[in-house]
Amino acid sequence: MTTNEFVNDLKSLSLTQSENDYIQTVERLLIRLKDATPNGLLEDKPFGLSLIDNLYRVIPIFDKKLSSPNAESHVTNAFLETLYNACRVTCITDLFLALKNSPHLEAIFQNYVSLLKEEYFSADEQYDYLASCLINIMVISSVFVSISEDQLPSNYISYSLAFTKKYWQVPEREQLVNQILITMKIFCKKPKLVPTIIYHEWPQACLQWLTFPGRRPSYNTDIHICYIVQKLARCTIGVNVLNQLNCIKALGDSKEQMKKDHSADEYSAIDFIQSITYALLVEADEIKENYLLADELMCHILEQLVSLVFDAIKSGSLAYRGFHITEALVVLSKLFVNDDILKKCLKDSSELFDCLSQLLIRFAISTSESTTSFQWMRDEILITLTNLFWSISFHQFSHAKFQSNSDLMAVLSNFANSSSLYITTREPSFPLDLCSLKKAAEGILWNLKFLHLPSSKDKSCQEQQESSIMISYSHSDSKFCHELVEHLSQHVPIWVDYKQIHSHAIHSDDLWEDIAGAMEKAIVIVLIVSKHYYESKSCRQELSYASDTLKKRLLPIYAPDQQYRANGWLGIRIAGQKYVHFGRKPFVDAANDLLSIVHTDKKLVLPVKPIQKTVEQQENAFQNWTSKDIQKWFDNNRIHRDLFTLVGEQFSTGTALLIYARHLKHFYRQEYTQISSNYSSKFDGKHLQTVDFITFVDALWRLYEEQKSSMINYESTRSREKEKSI
Repeated sequence: MTTNEFVNDLKSLSLTQSENDYIQTVERLLIRLKDATPNGLLEDKPFGLSLIDNLYRVIPIFDKKLSSPNAESHVTNAFLETLYNACRVTCITDLFLALKNSPHLEAIFQNYVSLLKEEYFSADEQYDYLASCLINIMVISSVFVSISEDQLPSNYISYSLAFTKKYWQVPEREQLVNQILITMKIFCKKPKLVPTIIYHEWPQACLQWLTFPGRRPSYNTDIHICYIVQKLARCTIGVNVLNQLNCIKALGDSKEQMKKDHSADEYSAIDFIQSITYALLVEADEIKENYLLADELMCHILEQLVSLVFDAIKSGSLAYRGFHITEALVVLSKLFVNDDILKKCLKDSSELFDCLSQLLIRFAISTSESTTSFQWMRDEILITLTNLFWSISFHQFSHAKFQSNSDLMAVLSNFANSSSLYITTREPSFPLDLCSLKKAAEGILWNLKFLHLPSSKDKSCQEQQESSIMISYSHSDSKFCHELVEHLSQHVPIWVDYKQIHSHAIHSDDLWEDIAGAMEKAIVIVLIVSKHYYESKSCRQELSYASDTLKKRLLPIYAPDQQYRANGWLGIRIAGQKYVHFGRKPFVDAANDLLSIVHTDKKLVLPVKPIQKTVEQQENAFQNWTSKDIQKWFDNNRIHRDLFTLVGEQFSTGTALLIYARHLKHFYRQEYTQISSNYSSKFDGKHLQTVDFITFVDALWRLYEEQKSSMINYESTRSREKEKSI
């Protein structure tokens, strides 16, 4: 049997065929399908892809045949049942991963999602196999493409929920119910779909199912319900809704019945998912107070998470027990805002830092080899790992580990300088509270003292009016911040990030440099205290710089509805500071108290003066660079010594190095090929590491951009001198 024969038979199906011809064709297809896929579509990948590329064309024919109460419907369902068994989730996933072609996968998604109809979710079972096949192919292809609500069939989220509510405990409909639950699990990782999933009350339904007092449904149904809740807990909006519904209590209430109705292994898997969900929902300080120091539950959860990381890395798919490694990384990135949890994990698992470092380097290096279909996985790994390292970098004990790992530092340097190799345009599926690669990497380097942010880059910055107040706040508290700034701006100069953006006074893409400069000029740093501020690594970075480095006067304030009490790193830094609580008196009175404190401090505190370049720095322009200056530049940018030996030693002047940088910008690929070849010859067959070359190129391009205007002036001067000599 050849693939072409099967596809030709499939294409020959039509509504104009006689009943006998149709039955014979479908029976022939059934036999060939069984022969080709005894263990699923992965037995013959070309056959599997050809089937999926052509099956959607005959779905309307199957639809019509299934509505007829005759032999045609029976033979059709027999074929669809065999097809469904061949199209298990793992088979389709592996098949699509092997495809590595995003446009192809987008076409598959569009072809199948458009065929779903509400009548397939009817009272009887005649369409169950047809709907299951459609959903399976549609939802697995959706993993690899960006989708929004308007691409789904009208009311699909709603009528699929109605069907599940009605049949979630009916064994005869379990197959279709589970396909719907798998769909929702995957859709919950799509940020554009989460609001509509919440709007149609899927979270409420899942918690009702979890706490149902009677006998549990099958293990597969229960675990998919738990997965949906866990995926919702990955994003901020999901956390808010689940906490409003008292999800943590629901998880606890469901344990005894699940333990009773499922085997020990099954319950262990369910308990692991619920533990991860709990860790995502509960506040880090609450974990510390209620569990970490007083109970073994949270310690057990942390051990499971770290174990998952190690076990997943050992597997080729980076998955273990049905979880991709990013699930554990996302949870750890949230929990690591709590210093005690972070220290415990790193202390109990001494190899964790090195293990995470190797994973980050591995995926950073493989950037050029990544395909679009794998982009989602690579993005999640890089984002979560970089945010994890940002949390770790706040602790002095980790600095030696960072600095001793040159490959890790090179990767972080590339991220911080926004190399285009690390920028993706794909829809993110990671939690919204995770920062970008660039921002997180800059935060790490700043903590390690490798990133120095000058307060003034040019004359225009130096001439800016000094601000009495700089506002440091979490964007979750922006409503109160805007109200506060509107009132205070009538009395004192204020620096706040959104005003700079609107006035186009910002110089850098991510505000780090401008925030640092504003803090250096401010008399008082006003911080809006909240749990969002405590959980934000960006806010921690700001406050650490203001209090630890600049020794600035801090003025904490609380919004009217703020119930949070500062703890952890935030509590330490504002302990003993005079504060203003806007919930304890009228807004205007509280604002006047704040202004009174600022005016008092203004008489006592002098602003930080801009740092002036020394004469030596001014004279050390690139035109005057010697071989030693070039070697120093290579060292300062952490470029591998072998590349200096191979390339750097050929330059004796700064202008020559800049001319080469301009050349490299235009002939990147050719130079990479040439340098790789020369590298291998020079160092006895040793392979040039991609990350080392990227570090070199990135540093050269930045040098050229920094010195471009000076280079133009230099070349213009040389040209005029040449004309005069002629």
